[in-house]
Amino acid sequence: MRDPSWQQNRRILLIDDNEAIHGDFRRILRSDAERSTFDGLESALFREAPGRRPVRFELTTATQGAEGLEKVREAQQRGAPYALAFVDVRMPPGWDGIETLSRIWQEDGAIQAVLCSAYSDYAWEEISTRFGNTDNLLILAKPFDPNEVRQMAFALTEKWNQRRALSGANHKVSAQYTVTKILVESTTLSSGVLALLSALGETLGFRFGALWLGDDESDGLRCEHTWSAAPDDSAALEAATRGTRFARDAGLPGRALAQGEPSWFCDLDAVEDDPRARAARGAGLRFAVELPIAVRADARVAAVLELMDAEPREPDPGLLDVLLAIAAKAGHFIGSKRVEAALRRSEANNRALLYAIPDTILRISSGGICLDFKASRESRPSLRAEDFLHRHVADVFPARVAEQITELVARALADDATHVFEYQEQLREGTRDYEVRIAGSDRAEAVVIVRDITERKRAEAETEARRAREEALRAQNEILAALSTPLIPISDDIVVMPLVGALDAQRARRVQETLVRGVASRRARVAILDITGVPRIDGQCADELLRAATAVRLLGSEVIITGLSPDVARTLVALGVDMSGIVTHATLQDGIASAMTSAGARRRPGRRRARRRR
Repeated sequence: MRDPSWQQNRRILLIDDNEAIHGDFRRILRSDAERSTFDGLESALFREAPGRRPVRFELTTATQGAEGLEKVREAQQRGAPYALAFVDVRMPPGWDGIETLSRIWQEDGAIQAVLCSAYSDYAWEEISTRFGNTDNLLILAKPFDPNEVRQMAFALTEKWNQRRALSGANHKVSAQYTVTKILVESTTLSSGVLALLSALGETLGFRFGALWLGDDESDGLRCEHTWSAAPDDSAALEAATRGTRFARDAGLPGRALAQGEPSWFCDLDAVEDDPRARAARGAGLRFAVELPIAVRADARVAAVLELMDAEPREPDPGLLDVLLAIAAKAGHFIGSKRVEAALRRSEANNRALLYAIPDTILRISSGGICLDFKASRESRPSLRAEDFLHRHVADVFPARVAEQITELVARALADDATHVFEYQEQLREGTRDYEVRIAGSDRAEAVVIVRDITERKRAEAETEARRAREEALRAQNEILAALSTPLIPISDDIVVMPLVGALDAQRARRVQETLVRGVASRRARVAILDITGVPRIDGQCADELLRAATAVRLLGSEVIITGLSPDVARTLVALGVDMSGIVTHATLQDGIASAMTSAGARRRPGRRRARRRR
């Protein structure tokens, strides 16, 4: 198994104006001659078994303080700082060791330091006054012992690494605490996600973050929340990320969603299936980690947390544990906010539906106390919730109405049925009608719905009045129709229909209907149609009259038309009306005389036959 210390920081900077000292340090820190002796000392000092893999140091040298300071800056910029610096006190003509170390600590306060001196240029009190009480500094007197140098090198670099590990652990704990605090205090999903991404970037050193939420429509992911430590540099990446959808197993987040486990991408240059990789490289980002989030509300992977950085990071079990813990908290948060959002939508819908009902709604306890109240949209301005809440129905309704409500509430709670009654209330603007519906919601309370039915009652009354008027009008029309087409019997065999006034198509059809029905019911032998009082007639009316005459003739009766005026006669001729088979007379008297003669002639043969039978 590989020794973890092999990957620890053993980078050492030597600042000394003597090149011979540089050679000595290379031999001491890199030579194998004293390895066995040093390993024994190291094992005794750190209580470790001998035989470990030897520690190898990475030594960098500088001859002057300014050169050493520049190397410290470069190392910081590369993200590979020195763990330890050996600094000579005397380095003419430049800065001395005290000044050099003072400037180095301004750039990198975590670096461990050893001051090397063969002279008592500075007393410890002076050094202590210059740097204060610090545990980052040791003094090494010249000439120095190689074992002492190696011991210092190992101990101080180990101290730097342990402090860095402790600092990293503190950062991780701080990140978890910060995330937990954010998720607890956030009231909405959007604000919580933005604060979460920002906290992860600031506490764990990431440069870009995004949260991909499950998209129910595509069974994939959609990003709506991003964060960047440098918004100007990552504008193209944010534009390519926010609002983008990825199907399952597509792109970096889709791949993590399909696999259901964290994914480390140490080199975004090698990513080909995510179109955002180019934008990420343009923003100076080379590393990404994708963390699937199981949302507890629906017990499935429904989100992916994406974090990117400029420097590649090897898989770090400690960091991964922290990120997984944060992902679990985020899953709980997303699930709870989704449930809260669904509840808010449901409550809003129910509230909208409730307030869309144009009725007054009350919750009444079994004791008759109003527990809740919603006024109707058309309620009087004086009708206020505070006038009803926590008051007995007898205090807010007329006495007889309160008695009915109290009685029906008790019945509704007992039989789970809906009870209805109506009442009237006399107000300043007039009488109002109300319908009250009472239903039990549980054994302790009932819902009372009061609906203003004044307009409905008024509409019903108007409908009934209109129906009565229409019925009377219909009866009058029937009477007028009968008067306009009277059928008068003048004997058992003869009927007369005198027509007076204008004759239109509708009236002509009524003439036909009345005449045919009357002839059939009376079994008349002759029907006289007198049009003396008809001033004019058109073609359609003439056709209707001829149809009436034809229908009567089909019944075996004779039709006589009387009272043809000269104008009507000319009109019939001009229209080419066929009057063949129809008897006409100038006056009604002539027509009646002709009808009686015709009827008598029809009866005589019957009588002669009857006498012969006797």
